[in-house]
Amino acid sequence: MADLINQITIFLEHLLTVFGYPGMFVVQVLENVFTPIPSEPLLPLAGMMASQGKINLLAIWAVAVAGSTTGSLILYLVGKRGGEPAVRALIRRWGKYTGMNEGMLDYTLKLFKQYGGWMVFFGRFLPVVRPTMSIVSGMSKLPLKIFIPCTALSTGFAIALYMGLGYILGENWRSILDIIRQYEPLIIVGAIIVGTVVVSYMIWKVLKIREVRRSAEVND
Repeated sequence: MADLINQITIFLEHLLTVFGYPGMFVVQVLENVFTPIPSEPLLPLAGMMASQGKINLLAIWAVAVAGSTTGSLILYLVGKRGGEPAVRALIRRWGKYTGMNEGMLDYTLKLFKQYGGWMVFFGRFLPVVRPTMSIVSGMSKLPLKIFIPCTALSTGFAIALYMGLGYILGENWRSILDIIRQYEPLIIVGAIIVGTVVVSYMIWKVLKIREVRRSAEVND
């Protein structure tokens, strides 16, 4: 299995080098639908290429976020249209190819019932629930106006982290993977803390804007 993952990684690196932005979009879509496909090596590579002026960092980040969100949306629609019985049947039949199993589905459902839409954002940083979070969101009929922004925000943050490190380390971008494997628990905790701060600030900002608008309407 490890050899297969390495071969896939080499192929993905070649895909990005040859096809650039479209290659990144396709890989991010596939990585979200078929979670065994590793996109992590691709993101710091993109950062390194941006540091060399071969691609634009902001543009490749936006393309990666769009691709990842699209892949998540596909799973969301599968969950919403199929419902729990169909999803369970699909996982039993194809789960080994998509990196999902019923235990993961049950655990994600439990967390989703407890925390609702918050899990769409934070689930991105939790390896156990990440593969099934989008499909559970669809099964639970979470509104798209909540699902898409939360997915894009969490995805954008995670991708920015990988690409930013690749941009800084340049030719040494491969060492990022070893660092992340070694300190993954700390990175996950840090990402959750930062994510909480960012989301809280955005909510506060929205509420503040609404308050100002209401005050203006009252004065009028």
